[in-house]
Amino acid sequence: MSQIQIFNDFEEVRIYKDRIRIFLILYFFSEKFTDDNFPNFKKVFKSEVKIQKIDFLLRNPDYFSYELLLFVKEGKFDKNGIKLIIEEIFNTQEPSIRRLEMERFFFGAYEDIDDVVSFLKSVDFIDFTSRRSVNLKTIDKQYFITEYAIKKFEDSLENLPSIQWYIKRCKLIKKYFGDLSGTQLKVLQYEVDEYRNTSYKEYISDIQHKVKKIFSEVYGEDL
Repeated sequence: MSQIQIFNDFEEVRIYKDRIRIFLILYFFSEKFTDDNFPNFKKVFKSEVKIQKIDFLLRNPDYFSYELLLFVKEGKFDKNGIKLIIEEIFNTQEPSIRRLEMERFFFGAYEDIDDVVSFLKSVDFIDFTSRRSVNLKTIDKQYFITEYAIKKFEDSLENLPSIQWYIKRCKLIKKYFGDLSGTQLKVLQYEVDEYRNTSYKEYISDIQHKVKKIFSEVYGEDL
């Protein structure tokens, strides 16, 4: 197999993962929506910022583990339950195998999702709205999940073996971080030195060493 073919195959897999990941974020973190003028829209997700911050946690299991540990230190979550989650993440080498690098942009981790959103709209999974600010910046983005998408997901996509990890992780992120806004998630991520100090357009480095250190402090054993 040529290097070009390998690259093309890699790109196809990457595109598939991006579409699945963003749709699952929209599906699991959206709220019920009812409007007689738009009967096909059943759920709504507000703010692209929150998409980007949840996506970062999905793509970086070590940062997800780190944030969980900080909450444990503050006494917010069940200590033993979080221990089992983090042990599974590291025993299965998720921080290396599941990691999908993300660049540091002006306001933290960011990746252009316009192509993914356009695809999801083209297959009638979502629709979206936004408006322009006085300086012509696109703001107030809202993503609407259609009745067709929900039915398609629940009838077939939900049972695909290839996306079970993403479904499980979305549910975990929602359980522990679902009530936080995109801005609140951004603040949490900025508190990590490696994240905050990454230069513009550089990939944000992993923090496995930091997770292991805090895990040892909290539980008195090595990860």
